[in-house]
Formats: sequence, C-alpha cells, structure tokens
Amino acid sequence: MIIGVISDTHGNRRMMHEVADYLKVRHRAELIIHVGDDYADAAELAMAGHDVRMVPGLWCPEYGSGRVPRRIVETLGGITVSAAHAAKDLRAVELSASIVLTGHTHVAAIERIGPSLHVNPGHLKSRFDRGQRPSYAIIETNDDTVSVRIHELAGDVRQHITVNRSELA
Repeated sequence: MIIGVISDTHGNRRMMHEVADYLKVRHRAELIIHVGDDYADAAELAMAGHDVRMVPGLWCPEYGSGRVPRRIVETLGGITVSAAHAAKDLRAVELSASIVLTGHTHVAAIERIGPSLHVNPGHLKSRFDRGQRPSYAIIETNDDTVSVRIHELAGDVRQHITVNRSELA
C-alpha cells in the first residue's frame, strides 16, 4: 500500500492540489492523510475525489468543536497508523502505533522511537516557512518492509528509512 502524508497547508490550496496530484500520479498513492492546519483544505481534497483521512490543526475551528476527532487510528496496509496534528493530542496507545504521524512544527522528520516510526511530513504552507522548504511524505508497505520517504516539492528525497515489518509495533 502507498500512503501520501501532508500537513500544514494553511490555505495554500494550489500547492496542496499540486502535491495531491504528485501523490496520485507520480507515487501512485492510494490514500492521502492530511495531519492538520487546515481542516477545510483537507475537506476540499476529499471533495476533489481523493481518498483522504484528516485531523484538524490547532488553529482550525473543528479542533475545539468536539465534533471532529483530534486523532485517528487505522490499520492500513497491515500496519497500525495513528495521526494527530500535534503530538500532545496523542495518548500512549496512539504513540505505540507502528507509524505515528504529526504535523504542527513545519519541520519534516522521520524518527525511530522504540518499535514505532514517527513521521512529520513538513509543510505545504509556502515556498519557505520556519527555515524549511515545502515537503510531503510517502509511506510504502509490502509483505516484508515499511519504507518512509520525505520528499521536497520538486520530488527529491530529503530523508528515507526502510525497516522490516517485524521490527514495528
């Protein structure tokens, strides 16, 4: 299974749609997970026909409404994936998922913490924000491994890790 992960679009819907098209066409992503800021952006992706999972960011009205979950947990491609905009919204059980997705910082990162991969795809807010260029993540699972890559907007790989599925939670 191939999953695209984006975050912190902050109303830059042009860049968000550009990356969503990359994910679908270039990377053959079957699903996009939008980890917040801005929930309305993610909803627009769903209305455009993309299969999207989404959580609200801290600045979204949906975050404080109580009607929209701040975190999601799903089994995708045989692995457990949890997502929230900010790590503070994840409980211990979500932090022990095979893959933990967060946004908020605008800084792309892949970190191995125990039996979990923690992934922040970075941001799609602008051409440069908080000292960072825009980026997104690709998660690819197969029978033996899980691979996570952070891509620059142009497609170049910024960071990459592949682990055996047996090593993940």
